[in-house]
Formats: sequence, C-alpha cells, structure tokens
Amino acid sequence: MKKLVWLGLLALLSGPLRAIELPGALVDGEWLVENRDAVVVLDVRKEVATFAEGHIPGAVLVDVTRIRTEREIEGKKLTRMRPDPASFEQFMRNHGVNDDSVVVISHPGDQPGQVAGAARLYWHLKYFGFDRAALLDGGNHGWVEALEDLDTEIATVIPGNYRAGKERPEILATMAQVRAAIDDDSVSVIDTRDLRQHIGLKKKDYVFAPGHIPGSDPMPYKFLHPEKGSTRFLESEAYTSLLDTLRIDAEGSLIVYCNSAYEASSTWFVLHELLGLEDVRLYDGSLHQWTQYASNPMTTRLTQ
Repeated sequence: MKKLVWLGLLALLSGPLRAIELPGALVDGEWLVENRDAVVVLDVRKEVATFAEGHIPGAVLVDVTRIRTEREIEGKKLTRMRPDPASFEQFMRNHGVNDDSVVVISHPGDQPGQVAGAARLYWHLKYFGFDRAALLDGGNHGWVEALEDLDTEIATVIPGNYRAGKERPEILATMAQVRAAIDDDSVSVIDTRDLRQHIGLKKKDYVFAPGHIPGSDPMPYKFLHPEKGSTRFLESEAYTSLLDTLRIDAEGSLIVYCNSAYEASSTWFVLHELLGLEDVRLYDGSLHQWTQYASNPMTTRLTQ
C-alpha cells in the first residue's frame, strides 16, 4: 500500500513514469490497477471529510465546489461558472497536474451526482485543451471491484506545471446560442434535470423561475445510471436507444443544460465522449444564468 503512495508521489513530481495511452474517455478499475504508477488520480467529491475514510492510494482530493467560480457577465453576478484560464491553470497545478500528466478522475461511486462532479472537471479540462484525461467507471467502487483496497493515508501534493491550453468554444453553449436554438429546428436543447423540475413543481433556490427552456426535451441525467447503487456507464447501444425512446434527434446539434451545468456534464460526457456525437455543447450558465433575464422565456408545458 505504501509503495503505491510513493509511486503516486513520484508521478506527481516528475510526470508519468512511463508513456501510456488512455484507451478512451473511460477506464475501468483493472486498467487503473495496471497503470496506477503512471497517472495522476483526482478524487472529486463534495463531502471532502469523507476522503480520509477511504480513497484510491495516492489520489488527490478535489473539492467539487471549487471547480467553478463567481463571474459577472452583462451586469449579472453568477456563482457557478467556469473559471478564467489563469484561475483554472493554478487550480490544476495546486492538485499536482503537469502538462504531460495522464489524469484519471474518480469519485466515491455511490450516486449519479458524484459522477456529474467528476464529469464537470473532465469538461473543464477538455474546454481548456487538455486531452489526456479519463473518468474511472464506477469511481472508487470500480477500484474496489478490481480487488484493490482503498487507502486512508493522505498523500502530499507536489504542485504541477500544468498550463491551460487554447479554449474550445465548440463544446460550450452561450446564452445567445441557446436563445437562437429555441427557434432552430436543427438544434435540440436537452434539459437533464429531473421531471419535477422540468415541469416546474420544484426548483433550486439559485434558479429564479420554474419550468424549462421552451422546446427543450427532458432527459434526466439519472437515466444514465439506471441501476440502483451502481454508477457504471451503460453500453453505447443503451444510450442510443434512450435517445430514440425520448425522441431526441442525435443527428443535429445538441445543447445540454441543467440548473448550473453540473448534472448536464454527465450527459455531455455520454453524448460527446462515449457516443462520439460531434456537435454537443454544454450551456455553462444553465438556468442559473438564464433565469436572471426576464427576456429569456421559461415554460412549464411539455414539448408536443
């Protein structure tokens, strides 16, 4: 166990010990066991105190509430937006990521919301031009299912030299693009929240109007992990069938949103990274931004 911790520290200090290639945007526990000494593992969670109770050896804790930041856009104070490049660069350096690191993002593995937090960090890395990252399927449970133990020792984080790359606006949806999409049949807007929020029976306190963006199709992010107690992703065919069942046109452009682009990150990950759909954008502001403008329409009526 201690050997793994020291290997993890060495990897953080000097970058990967050996050149490896990720098999894709998703890795399983067995792959991570074989390559643990060559990657940086980031453990994303909200309940940061639980990190000390058990995590993958050498993993670095990432407080999911600190991935996003406050920004002022068009005179509106927004509290859950992507950071600027310099801030994100420093954030990743503080978590031991180097320019040449290979990053595996994990999470406790108990709930779909934990996957969303990991996917949110993954989206940020992709947005800032970093391609050597993957999610661990099943999170920490995936590690345990590979017959490995969790650790309680806290590894010392050696600051990295990560540099934010060129931003990728093609995976970001702006408020103006969402406005235009309402009247554009070639763009499907997807609401990834639960149905109670979609039809306005409940809402978050940082969303200022009930309901959903007119014309948006409901696709609750929890549908991505339908088996209780499992946060593993399904086969691609299952997600393709889900899109068909929900009558969502995957051939055109897609924009996904939720309350704050947190839950929607999981859906973006499935559509863009696992299914390989090219034109999928995450609306970073989501309803937290959208509902601060009286001119932006909301409805509680289901799409016909």
